[in-house]
Amino acid sequence: MAREVNQFLSRVFVQRRKDGRTDLEAVESALRAALHQAGAAALTELLKFEAPAAEQRQLPCRCGHHAQYQELRSKPVLTIVGPVRVSRPYYLCAPCGAGQFPVDAELDIENTEFSPGVRRMQALVGQQAPFDHGRKQLKVLAGLEVTTKSVERTAEAIGADIAQREQEEI
Repeated sequence: MAREVNQFLSRVFVQRRKDGRTDLEAVESALRAALHQAGAAALTELLKFEAPAAEQRQLPCRCGHHAQYQELRSKPVLTIVGPVRVSRPYYLCAPCGAGQFPVDAELDIENTEFSPGVRRMQALVGQQAPFDHGRKQLKVLAGLEVTTKSVERTAEAIGADIAQREQEEI
């Protein structure tokens, strides 16, 4: 990551020597993009899980049988530093046909393509303004490309979860 930052700074200094000016907003945006890219690459490496050891190749299934390890499967996830890929073990229960990704539950990315951090951002921008405005805010403020529909779905799902928890407390 340090190498990428040094290369970036070299380009900025070359440009400044050339015309004597520094466009701070352009430098900030480019630096953020470079750091996000480096962070996403590092996170992708961190999220490469290994195949389970022989004694961990089966998990209990809800049906009462056991799911067997099948293979490593990859999944794209949008994180606050950008898109990453998660490579994780997949288990299949032959009797009932249910598949399991235990890592997805551990990372809180089960049935979603967004990290918990991105979902929190979507919920925040989704509650404050129209969903399309929230999508645009995420692009400008965090450099993240999401759809209007994903902002809407996430904001509504989190709102419903909060309402349910409040009802349970009553």
